Amino acid sequence: MRIGALLAVSFVLAVMLPGTAGGQAPQAGDPSAEPSAVPSHDWREAGFVAVVDGRLFDPDCWPLASVGSNVPNLMFRGGLAENLEWMRRHGMRWFRVIVTGHARTPPYADAVVGRVEGRLTRLLREVEAFNAAHDPRESIYVLASLTDYYEPGLTGDRHGYDKPDWCLARVLNAPWFRRGVRSYDFRQECGGEPLAGAPNYEVNYKPWVQRVVTAGADSPALLGWQLGNEMKARDSASNAIAEAYDWYLDWTIDMVETIRAIDRAHLIFAGGQHMAELIDWHYRADGPDIRPDLRPHWQEHWDRMLRACGEHCWNVWSLSYYDFQLYPVDDAMLLQRSGVATMVVEHGLSLGPREDELRNFGGSRPLAVREGLDRPWQDLTGTWQPRLWGVAELAERTGLQGVAPWSSPAPGPGADPLPDADTQRGITNVPDETEMWQAWSEVTAQLEASNRRAGPSAACESHRSS
Repeated sequence: MRIGALLAVSFVLAVMLPGTAGGQAPQAGDPSAEPSAVPSHDWREAGFVAVVDGRLFDPDCWPLASVGSNVPNLMFRGGLAENLEWMRRHGMRWFRVIVTGHARTPPYADAVVGRVEGRLTRLLREVEAFNAAHDPRESIYVLASLTDYYEPGLTGDRHGYDKPDWCLARVLNAPWFRRGVRSYDFRQECGGEPLAGAPNYEVNYKPWVQRVVTAGADSPALLGWQLGNEMKARDSASNAIAEAYDWYLDWTIDMVETIRAIDRAHLIFAGGQHMAELIDWHYRADGPDIRPDLRPHWQEHWDRMLRACGEHCWNVWSLSYYDFQLYPVDDAMLLQRSGVATMVVEHGLSLGPREDELRNFGGSRPLAVREGLDRPWQDLTGTWQPRLWGVAELAERTGLQGVAPWSSPAPGPGADPLPDADTQRGITNVPDETEMWQAWSEVTAQLEASNRRAGPSAACESHRSS
């Protein structure tokens, strides 16, 4: 990173003082003071995937910057063997499932307490057996997301129409994240009957997490636990809620400690998709430049998130990156400066009307994956970049440790891809499928070549998490 960029981001952190572990807002400090370091988010237990110095490593401390796959329903359908073999042949090193299932009504019968634990255990054992039969440098790992912001989620939770920019979907309401208040009433932002006596996360989610984590805590095939898919707690004018982010930080702290009380081996992934979406703060105003009057609010919230730790911190920030939207890139660049690992767990380019495709990614998805897009944009340091980066260059420039194309199940009847297919934003069963798989295979080869050039890490080998 250029010296000017370092100074710019250092100044950002210099004007912030740490908040408390409970997620209280930092107070303005002396602008001339040295920036205080954020807590370490690294984690390593021998024999498991690790994060050290903000970089991902396999159990033998080889770098694991890699491409993954999104198959959120794979726990509950057929095709695991076919997907594992497809991933191996295409150089993909991890895949993400959602333990509640995703976008299915009614939900899967086994996505309930008492059954889901067995489903997860069987999945992990099969992946372990697959890895044992192949070169350790080709091992595949499972990222398990513990719930979904959207329905169906967990049995017993009460979703509401609380997303005014998308009133077709019911989501987890802000008070769900509020620790210590196990029942709440809520006026839905999009209208409809008020919710009465809805449970907070401590009623269903927390005991669910304890059971699910116990089932997978000993598996070397597990990459880690994601607190949830695209989670957010938004303020609500209708309910006079202005402290939703405080609740979200406190929920993060509580759930990291809950997981660490059971599992001291695996990584913990935060649950958001990017900070601007999490706090409803569109500081770019949907343009290529950053509004200077809005940026400090985003930076303050990031400082608080980086300090949202109790005895332990979350380890990896997970991002959703669609159609060259710039907010996730901002997050990745800031976290690289802070020494915190980031992974894009959803990457997508949306098919649609030709004018939309030209605007969103230049008209060719494979070319956009390989080369990016010739479109100037302003990065978080205020520097104008001449073009948007392709996937491999994005990883190199921002330190991303992983990227997973959205809706990327193995094709073919035996692989049972339909539950995880998305013909608008995915790869499988779309017109440019062959070209897209080829483009992503090239990305995997580039990342793997970089891993092999680097070789095993002495810093990883010497690191022990406290």
